[in-house]
Parts: sequence; C-alpha cells; structure tokens
Amino acid sequence: MSNALSGRRILLTRPEGQVESLAARLRAQGAEISHFPAIRITLTPPDSTARVLVEQATFVIFVSGNAVRGLMAGPDPLVHVVRHASGIAAIGPATTQALLQVGLEPDVVAPPPYNSEALLSSPMLQSLKHRQVVIVRGQSGREMLAEELGRRGAEVRYLEVYRRDPPIERLSLEKMPGGPPEATCITSAEIAENLLRCVMSEEEAALRRSALIAGNTRIAEACRKLGYAAPAGVAENPGDDAMIDALTCYFAALPPNA
Repeated sequence: MSNALSGRRILLTRPEGQVESLAARLRAQGAEISHFPAIRITLTPPDSTARVLVEQATFVIFVSGNAVRGLMAGPDPLVHVVRHASGIAAIGPATTQALLQVGLEPDVVAPPPYNSEALLSSPMLQSLKHRQVVIVRGQSGREMLAEELGRRGAEVRYLEVYRRDPPIERLSLEKMPGGPPEATCITSAEIAENLLRCVMSEEEAALRRSALIAGNTRIAEACRKLGYAAPAGVAENPGDDAMIDALTCYFAALPPNA
C-alpha cells in the first residue's frame, strides 16, 4: 500500500452522515482527517401527490443517495410503488447502494464518471416517446437531464425530496487540528461556493490558493469560476475510490519533504 497519504492533513467537506467511509479509509492510510460539512441536507418527504407521480412513471430516476433517502423518509414509504415501475435508474454506485439498502435494485446505473451525461448513454433511455419519467432529486439542480429526456420524447416530472442548505458554522483553517489542511476535497460546486461564504474573511485568500481535489472536471471548472486556483487534482468522479486515487496521485507527485 502506498504511504503517500501518511501524515497528510486532509479536509473533507461532504455533508454529515456521508463522510464516514471515506474518512475511515484515509485514516487507515495514515492521513489526518478533519471534517467541515460545507452543505447541510434536509430531507423534505413527499406529499400525497408523489404516489400518483411514481405510480404513473415508466422510469424513476434517482440522482443521488439523498434522493433515495428523501423519497423513503415520509410516513408512507414508496418502496413498493417504485418497485412496480418499468425501470429504476441510478446516477452511480452511491445511489445504487442507497437503493439496495431499501430493497430496490436499479435497472440502469450510470457508468463512470457517474453523472447525467453518462446515464443518458444507457440504451434503455434512448427511445422514450410518450413515456413518463420522474426524476427524484433535491430542490433545484442541473436541468440538463430533464431537457435531454424531453428531447427524446419523455414527459418529465420532478419529485424534489430534499433541500441543500449552507452551513451555519464558520470555518477557520488556522484553528483546525494540526494546522491548515494540505488538501481539501470538493465533491460539488455548491460545496466550493459555500466554503468561500463560511471561511473566516482573513483566510479567504488562503482558501482560494489551497490545494483542492475536485470530484470531476465539471466541479473543477466551477472552482476556477469561483476564483480558486486551478485544482491540484481532479478525480474521475466524486466517489470514495476516485477521490482517494486523486489524493494519492497529488501527494505522491510532491517533492520529498514538501
């Protein structure tokens, strides 16, 4: 096993409850992990109209694990209703795992890099004329998936079952255990934006110059537009394996004692 991460200070920024696996794996390689949840997830369980939408859907598409948890969080979990849809689609492995945990197996899983574009390459999603598709997601989000499905003839509806809120706390890089992080993991554009809002004002310039590990090329580009320096590393996707690979490559490439 590589020791490139041994002793390295790494800041993780995923929401509460979604960082434990990655943190444990990094600690197992000797990294010193800090966690600042730069986004808060609030589940907003569906109302009575959700059942009708899902019952009428040909495809139910889950864009994240939070989408699965949100749809199942209400007083009337819709597992059995979703199971009778003609097709269930998941954006990637984390979403797939969340579905399996509630007893649902997706018919379509986006291949790497686990995004909307990859999902749209599925043969099952090519011909959708007059098909009803429900996209289960958070409040607001990218419109590209729905727009492209609409061009393919689908009748698309959104079912929004969670909310993404900025953190309430402030972030001080200097007061973190062991000192400022040597690398900060960014797994969404919203996290990158929220970090700038909650970092102590006197440390904003340092955050913009810090070594970021972005979850994919789209997130990396969002970071650049927000005024961050070019990310030090770009993962193939925001999943644990890819983020660990990107961190390892970054630190392994540094000069000795850097």
